[in-house]
Amino acid sequence: MKTIILTLCQWLGLFSLAKILTARRPRILCYHGIAVEDEHLFSPGVFMQSSTFARRMALVAKWGYKPVSLDELYRQHHAGQYGKDTLVITIDDGWAAIEYGMLPALKKHNFPATLYLCTYFVVNQRPVFKLAVYYLFWKYKGPLTLSDSSCLKPYTTLQQLGINELLKLAAELGSAFEQPILQELADCFDEDLTNWQYTCKLMFLSPEKVTALAKQGLAIELHTHRHKFLKLDSAEMTKEIIDNQHVISQLTGKIAQHFCYPSGNHRPEQLHVLNNMELKTATTTENGLVNARSHPLTLPRLMDRDNISDLEFEAELCGVMTLLRELTSFFKRGRQ
Repeated sequence: MKTIILTLCQWLGLFSLAKILTARRPRILCYHGIAVEDEHLFSPGVFMQSSTFARRMALVAKWGYKPVSLDELYRQHHAGQYGKDTLVITIDDGWAAIEYGMLPALKKHNFPATLYLCTYFVVNQRPVFKLAVYYLFWKYKGPLTLSDSSCLKPYTTLQQLGINELLKLAAELGSAFEQPILQELADCFDEDLTNWQYTCKLMFLSPEKVTALAKQGLAIELHTHRHKFLKLDSAEMTKEIIDNQHVISQLTGKIAQHFCYPSGNHRPEQLHVLNNMELKTATTTENGLVNARSHPLTLPRLMDRDNISDLEFEAELCGVMTLLRELTSFFKRGRQ
C-alpha cells in the first residue's frame, strides 16, 4: 500500500512540489557500513550493499542536490539562511568496507562526505565484539556449546550459553576476554575469523586507511572514542571527546569540530559539554530535514537503510515524508 501511495504521489508531481517547498531545508543523509557478505540481511540499518549506496548517490545527483561540508552548513546557519538544495552526506562509525563500498560512488559524483569516527576501534584492530557476537548468533542460531578447553569454563557452570548469558559473562570478565570468546564462538559455528581479518568484516578502518582517506578529501569528525556518551557524566563525556579528537588529530593533522551522538541518543544537558568544547555542530538520528529553528547541536538527519526502496528514499530526499510527518504531528496537536 505504501508503495502504491508513493508511486501515485510521484506521478502527481508531489515529489517535485515537496522539493520546491523544502528547497532551503538542508538534508543530512546518514549511512553506516557496507556489507562484506550478508551483514545487510543481519542489520540493514547499519550495513548497506555497495550497489544500494551507488544508486542512492545517483538519485541525489538526479534530483539536483548539492552536497556540501559540515563547515559550509555551519557557515550557512550563522549567515541566517541555508542555501538552496543543500545536502550533507554523513557516515557513522568507521567500518572498513566503506573504502571500496562508498568512496567510488562519492568520487564518481564528486560528492564531499563526512566520516564520524569512533577511534577506539581504529586503534584496536579486531572485529567489533558485541556486534560480531550478535551476528554469529543471528547467522547460526546458537547456542555456544563450551568445549573442555573453553576459556569460559572456570567462570560458569553452564555447558551451553545463549547470547544474553554470553554477553553478560563477557562484560563481567572484561575486554581481555573478548577476542578469545569471539574465536571460541567462531570455532563452534565453523566461521573463519582469519578470513574476517582479510576482508575486514565487522572491522573498522586501520589508522593508515583513515590517514589515506583524509588525504583524499573525506572529512573525519567526532563520534566519541569508545562509542559511549549517553549515560556518562560531564567529565567522562569530555574525556571521550578529547580522546577522540586526539587520535583524529594524530591521523589527519586536523582538529575535529563536528560531532555525532553515538546511536543518536542525547540529553539536553549534554549540549553544555559540546558548547564548552566549542564544537560547531552535532547530529542525531531524529528523522527529518533541518529548518531555521534547528539547533546546530541537535540536527536531524535522513536515516537511509538497505531495506528501503529507491522510491521511499526519493520520498525522504525530496521532503515528502518529512512534510507528511509534520502535517500528522500538527493535526495530532490540534486534537489535544
